[in-house]
Amino acid sequence: MHPILVDLNGFAIHTYGAMGALGFLFTAFTALWRGRKLGIAAERMADLIFWSALIALVGSRIVFLVQNPVFSSPWDWVNLRTGGLVFYGAILFGVPAGSLLIRRYGMPFFATWDIFAAAFPIAHGFARLGCFAAGCCYGSPFDGPWAVTFTDPKSVAPHDVALHPTQLYEAGFLFALGAVLQVVYAKKPFHGSVMLVYLLGYAAGRAVVEMYRGDASRGYFLPEVLGSLLSYSQGISL
Repeated sequence: MHPILVDLNGFAIHTYGAMGALGFLFTAFTALWRGRKLGIAAERMADLIFWSALIALVGSRIVFLVQNPVFSSPWDWVNLRTGGLVFYGAILFGVPAGSLLIRRYGMPFFATWDIFAAAFPIAHGFARLGCFAAGCCYGSPFDGPWAVTFTDPKSVAPHDVALHPTQLYEAGFLFALGAVLQVVYAKKPFHGSVMLVYLLGYAAGRAVVEMYRGDASRGYFLPEVLGSLLSYSQGISL
């Protein structure tokens, strides 16, 4: 669609990276704002945000590399401008790291995670719009009236093939989930309830979106037992 947001004399700023940065900034400002209301020092929250985000980024890249091990050069291992991140990798690495830091800094454990849970789906929604621009996380072939076709030569998706706009499906779901979580956060019955609703809601929505994904190179969940019944992400979601 529009993988490069702007080209500054040969230095390309990719839309995927820009949208990911926008999501990170939204999460950071939301966490600092709500953390202050809980009495969490801004310096501590900033440290938590930085280290958790860094480890989550590394984790999401590691999982992507495991699923896609073929690269032409070592630079491809760390080049994130065009995509190449797996959300569940960020969860698998970032949540344990964040939990350790929350304990170390003496923050209220579940209340702190509620802050992030309310922001995560909106930030993730921005990232999915970046996926749409880059053409990654694309859908399966589809000839319906809302099908999309990627024609940009830099697009990751198959060119000139009508596809399900799975990136937009998930982005719309994530923004809706984010709106619901703002209400849950304001009226939460107990600490940790926002995180619980987020995890259950996202897993359910992601499992549905996976039914229409077309990038099968990510592999399948327990293929020896289930064959191609469940994608890798569907299996983790369930």
